[in-house]
Amino acid sequence: MDTPDTPGEQDLARVVAALTKQIKALDRTPEGLIDFGHIESTTGIEADTVRRLFAGEAVAPEALNHSFPERLHFLRKTHPREDGKQYSADQLAQRVGIARATMTALIRGDRNPNVDVNRSLERLFGVTPGFLTMSGEEALVKALERVSDQVLLLAQLRGVRIEHLALRGSIATGNDELAQELRAALLSGLATPAPPAEAQPEDTELRELTDTMRALPAGRRRSVLNVVRGVLGLAHDEPDSSEQPKR
Repeated sequence: MDTPDTPGEQDLARVVAALTKQIKALDRTPEGLIDFGHIESTTGIEADTVRRLFAGEAVAPEALNHSFPERLHFLRKTHPREDGKQYSADQLAQRVGIARATMTALIRGDRNPNVDVNRSLERLFGVTPGFLTMSGEEALVKALERVSDQVLLLAQLRGVRIEHLALRGSIATGNDELAQELRAALLSGLATPAPPAEAQPEDTELRELTDTMRALPAGRRRSVLNVVRGVLGLAHDEPDSSEQPKR
């Protein structure tokens, strides 16, 4: 891969290199663990482009950083209406609350959207906030960092003899905050429990005494308990009413 010239490219190169190393440590391949289709759906960057990054190939900046019209076109194509058809310019304008002419200009690239329009469109298509405003490098770094978390989780699971974890399920998709909590809970549950504290001599003696007392018949146990109470200066049990007091 060519030496990156911008901070965004440098961050992306580091993340790709680190993730490749993590996957290699598991004796797996990026193709076997990374859902490139999901990466494409969350970033708008073509799956083949991301594959090329992991293959060490040079990728042109324009293949990563798409313009607003390109990203909006991607969303209209991949996130259709409930009937399966794409949103028209008029329908988008109504849903976002702007004039149809304004939306048409945005689609053509003749105008730039403001913050409110970006947020409204992101909510409409159900994508991560910043999808329409982040650079391609930024979006890809965020997506790959989540994959890195999942690879680390897989390493934890392998430590307890679980050989495979599908990263295309609920952990890899859905609400990011929920996914993070799920991963944290899983890692916490998989953490090696701390070894029990070494028993102190007096603890051992107390356990032996308790076991011995439990093994005694009920009558003997009451007698021994009265003796123990006497030694400790505690009140004795009341004498049995059926017994005659000694003269």
